[in-house]
Amino acid sequence: MRLIIRTELDTSSILPSITRFMALSLKYNDLLDNGYSIRNIAEIEGVDKSYILRIVKLVYLSPKIQEAILLLHRSLKYQSYMSAKDLLKLAEIVGFEEQEGVFYGI
Repeated sequence: MRLIIRTELDTSSILPSITRFMALSLKYNDLLDNGYSIRNIAEIEGVDKSYILRIVKLVYLSPKIQEAILLLHRSLKYQSYMSAKDLLKLAEIVGFEEQEGVFYGI
């Protein structure tokens, strides 16, 4: 899968949902490290526990993939062939090289 960056300026500076999920993953993992349970986090966020579990898994993405996602320039509008759902599936693949092979289409 490849991320395609469009060159038109997006004046609203909307973050792609994938970037938002990455940020939530870091937040939720920090809460888990500080003693919160998946149930606690789900109640605080007002969502189902399965949603929290899916988002938490994104922390297991290859550092190269995380960097590619998080360093996308905010002032550009992005079009991606990879949906957030695809990214969640990618996080389930064991091994960074295998994940990167799928992500970069190798």
